[in-house]
Amino acid sequence: MSDKSIEERKAALKARVQSQLQASQEATEQRAIASSEELVVSVEEIDAAVEFAAEKTKQRWLRLEEVEKGRWRTIAASLILLGSLLGMMSGALILQGNPSEIISSSFFDSSDSVDLIGSAIQAEEGTVVENVTVELIEIESNTVLRTTKTDGNGLFVFDNVISELHMLKLSKEGYNTMELKIIPEQAGIGPVTMSFGNETISINHYSVSQGWGLDNAVGLSTTIGILTVITGLIGIQAAVEVRRGKYYRRTQYLAGISLFSRGLIIFGPALILAGMITMVFIKEQFDDYQED
Repeated sequence: MSDKSIEERKAALKARVQSQLQASQEATEQRAIASSEELVVSVEEIDAAVEFAAEKTKQRWLRLEEVEKGRWRTIAASLILLGSLLGMMSGALILQGNPSEIISSSFFDSSDSVDLIGSAIQAEEGTVVENVTVELIEIESNTVLRTTKTDGNGLFVFDNVISELHMLKLSKEGYNTMELKIIPEQAGIGPVTMSFGNETISINHYSVSQGWGLDNAVGLSTTIGILTVITGLIGIQAAVEVRRGKYYRRTQYLAGISLFSRGLIIFGPALILAGMITMVFIKEQFDDYQED
């Protein structure tokens, strides 16, 4: 083979190698450009993903915050509701009670014995009257049970007298005779005034109202029971208003009225008061407070 042919083949081989190297370099550069473009796209996608995750996290926290707010309103409403229900129960017990049965029970048994103490005074001058004959009489049989006289201070005493209706008769020459229907009490009876004359004066102390009687007690008990039930119902409405979260001030007013339901004396008002205090800390959750 001639030297010229060898040189031509070397030149051709060299040209092919250079061509391959150039093609390989261009392919490498294209892959680098493509990788760079892909990297830019990936960063944008990551930013979008981060923003999406942040928004989701924010929404999740808002939902958790709303749930937490609702939980505290539920606690306040539950406290007020429980206190009001106790008040209504107390009112129902008051209305079901019969004061006449209580008074006639053994606790208020009127058959206990007491010391009957009294005095006699002169009506015109107000001085004490001694040596007045005092008789303790059983009304049904008109039997004189005991007799005594007033002392130098105008006082008389009957020991161990049954607390039932009796007749007390005071008499002395020159004075009107006094007949009093009484129920002996431990505190005694008031002074009996003796006026000059020869008549018999009857006074029905038993039938004279002393300012308070069984009818008054029944009326007062019924009134208190009705008011207790009404204020308990108002408390239930207050609990509903707490759950709605619309009107803060009106809800507090209603809860304040429900304190008068007096559930189990102090337990009901204590629960309602705890609910009202809880409302103070969450008042921003009420619509009218937010508007202000």
